[in-house]
Amino acid sequence: MTKLATAVERLCDDAIAHIDARRFAEAETLLAEARALAPGNPKVHYHFAILFGDMGRHAEALAELDAALAGDDSDAKAHNNRGSVLQITGRLEEAERSFRRALELRPDLALPYVNLGKLLEQRGLPAQAMGVYDQALARGLEPEVFEQYRAALAGTTTPRSPDGWVKATFDNFAPTFDSHLRSLRYDVPRRLATMLAPRLGPRALILDLGCGTGQVGASFQSGVRLTGVDLSPKMLAQAEALGVYEALHVGEIHEFLRHCAPAAFDAIVAADVFIYIGALESLFEEAARVLHPGGWLAFSIEECASPDYALLPTGRYAQSDAYIRRCATGAFAVAEETSATIRLERGAPLPGRLYVLRKS
Repeated sequence: MTKLATAVERLCDDAIAHIDARRFAEAETLLAEARALAPGNPKVHYHFAILFGDMGRHAEALAELDAALAGDDSDAKAHNNRGSVLQITGRLEEAERSFRRALELRPDLALPYVNLGKLLEQRGLPAQAMGVYDQALARGLEPEVFEQYRAALAGTTTPRSPDGWVKATFDNFAPTFDSHLRSLRYDVPRRLATMLAPRLGPRALILDLGCGTGQVGASFQSGVRLTGVDLSPKMLAQAEALGVYEALHVGEIHEFLRHCAPAAFDAIVAADVFIYIGALESLFEEAARVLHPGGWLAFSIEECASPDYALLPTGRYAQSDAYIRRCATGAFAVAEETSATIRLERGAPLPGRLYVLRKS
């Protein structure tokens, strides 16, 4: 590799680090330097597309991807990203062609199978989507992930989402997560914080399960001490930038709870976390163990009519009120619960419930 190519590579790599930390201005400066060194370089165009996509500048992202592919049409990742931008902007048939082109070039890449399958589901073609997931499984690509997609599409309930599926979903979603939820009128973290805050003493120790970008932490006033845990490092990078958490941990929440000392926290919050778990018995047991006597467990659920819980076609889980109360029996008392609109789902209110339980 020449000195020039090495310099361009380093600038692009450094720009990605800034993008992941949402330091977009710094990333754009570095990529402008790379472009000055190597005008027309497909790699530079590709990284500009990542930057603009994460900033929501979709027209510019698409232009950069087109430029990258004009220079190197064999880049499967660029075709895949182009499909994602086209899908976001509603150009679904073109998006499908881009995803299929990515798979022609790199049938060993998992993400284009995910994207193509979900696009076909969006277009009302479940049989074709199932075929795409089966192709990925036949190649041995991320079996846990694609089995979960198959189960959701087939209406088969599993106990919880695979860790790899959750991590991949939210690492990919991290750059646009907060803005997307705002568009869905999502307000669960603030509402849970409002329900819980009057019950807490000064300097209360709060564990934020599945903390994501830190929306729960940002919803509390100063005076509490927050620890967050999440599977997605990219989501945690955004939570860290808020400066409201004393500690943040990458990890699966059941495993994290098992390693916590007994009576370590005054409260646990899980905002839109149980929608990725399903079966809650073991989580409730561990939550009771790590809470102080009289401690609080606050959480949201999507609600279902099943006796216990169900895996929905969206890939999320819903629980029944009766199931929550059975899981709580013996360890918790229901202090407060209310029906709520969790967010908009395809423009319609999505029914759910908010709970605050007290450790017995």
